[in-house]
Amino acid sequence: MRRWAARWLFAGSLRRFLMLWLLGGLALVVAAVTLWQALQLQDRLALAQDEQLAVALAALTQSVIDQRTLLIDAPAYLAAQPAEGLRRVTFRVSAMNGDWLAGDQGLPACPWATSLPGSGTPERYVAQLRGTLMRVAAAQRHVSGERGGTPVVVQAAAPMAERWPGWPLLWDTLKPLYAAAAAMVVVVWMGVGMALAWINRARAALDQPAETPSSGYDGPAELAPLVERVQVLYRAEHQWVDEQRRFLADASHQLRTPMAVLRTQLQAAMAGDTPAAEVLPQMLHTVDRAAGLADQLLSLTKLEQLKRRGELQPVDLRQVARDVVLEVAPLIAAKRIDFTLDEAGFHVPGDATMLGELVRNLLANAIHHAPAGGRVGIVLRQGAQRLELIVWDEGPGIDDAVMPRLFHPFAATRGGIGLGLSICRQIAGSMDASVELYNRTEAGKVIGVDAVVAWGQGP
Repeated sequence: MRRWAARWLFAGSLRRFLMLWLLGGLALVVAAVTLWQALQLQDRLALAQDEQLAVALAALTQSVIDQRTLLIDAPAYLAAQPAEGLRRVTFRVSAMNGDWLAGDQGLPACPWATSLPGSGTPERYVAQLRGTLMRVAAAQRHVSGERGGTPVVVQAAAPMAERWPGWPLLWDTLKPLYAAAAAMVVVVWMGVGMALAWINRARAALDQPAETPSSGYDGPAELAPLVERVQVLYRAEHQWVDEQRRFLADASHQLRTPMAVLRTQLQAAMAGDTPAAEVLPQMLHTVDRAAGLADQLLSLTKLEQLKRRGELQPVDLRQVARDVVLEVAPLIAAKRIDFTLDEAGFHVPGDATMLGELVRNLLANAIHHAPAGGRVGIVLRQGAQRLELIVWDEGPGIDDAVMPRLFHPFAATRGGIGLGLSICRQIAGSMDASVELYNRTEAGKVIGVDAVVAWGQGP
């Protein structure tokens, strides 16, 4: 029951929520004012009835005095009096012992007649008259005349129901309040409708994301940051989906090629067209190429997870560089490369695994293009506002026509797989860094390539 109530009150329709709480609050205010007014009116009616009963007691006593007898026609006397409301009063005159002397015998005698003040001050209490609750005022009076000043008890009673305000009287009092409440209901209904119309505008803006975050939206200013953020996420998500779709198409094509080559080599070996000693190294090279492509595809998957987490911790770049050099040492030795590591100790924000992948790809690329017996190195450089990692080689350089598309997926120079530099740029971007390739020249001649990974802004 509690769960259902919470769901009904706080979930579901926004219109229902707003109408419930706004109109519910208005209803509570109207009910509270109605109750307060009813209590105030009841107090006034009760006071008026008590005053009427006091007037009735005085009139009854005067009747007895005027007529010199207790056996009088009190109702007729009361009807002749100018005081309003006396006609609804029931009376009784009793002896001090409770014996009836005059009036309505159905009205019970005062149960505490002997304790009534001798000064004639009336006492008020509640009694029943033929099943009806009555408000009774009783007083002791001394009547002269035939009975020689015998004290008597005079009672005047009126229905208790007259002390409570009836609906017509309450309606006359509260009519302005109810009219204002009805007007407020209309105003609240219209206000909620206008608010929901604004929300619908925001929803329409989200259904058709604009080219710029602020365009195409004319809803409430409070929702503008939310709409802008959702539009940015919407465009980023669509851009990512489009990139992944293109990447998968290119990856499928690139994986199909080594698989087709491997199939051809296997068929040639099985047919005996090519000696096994010749075809097996070729097949190993094809498998290595496919495995390298698969590893880089896996790196892209890890990179995407890193981007979505957005968790960057300080990483010791010098230690990362040392670990990568030890890992690719067999490649360096195989080409008899003269390798140097010029290191400075500092930390950069990033992920140790992906930063190692970045350095590994750049260093493997440099080793691949360096001539046998050439030189390759890594330089870690720290400036005032910029941290740099430079991987350099003495390769033939990069053609100016090829340079702009080297960081595109599957755009590779001769002998490359085509994903390494693309992955490097994406890894660098996820760690708030940049990576660029530059031809290093001397005397107007290209003598190698510098791959520069930089954190921070240059001077």
